[in-house]
Amino acid sequence: MKNSSFYSDDLKVLCIEIIKCLDKLKSQGIITEEDYIKHTKLKKKFLDDIQKKSC
Repeated sequence: MKNSSFYSDDLKVLCIEIIKCLDKLKSQGIITEEDYIKHTKLKKKFLDDIQKKSC
């Protein structure tokens, strides 16, 4: 069975890729700033939490 660090690494990559997609959608006007914030808030918090744990 894979350890939690492995899954955290996968989730980190997934969050980064989703945020990139949402950035593109926002810049093209497909989603609003409100939608962008709503869908990136938790992902950015997760990335910040992982970064704090690795320090």
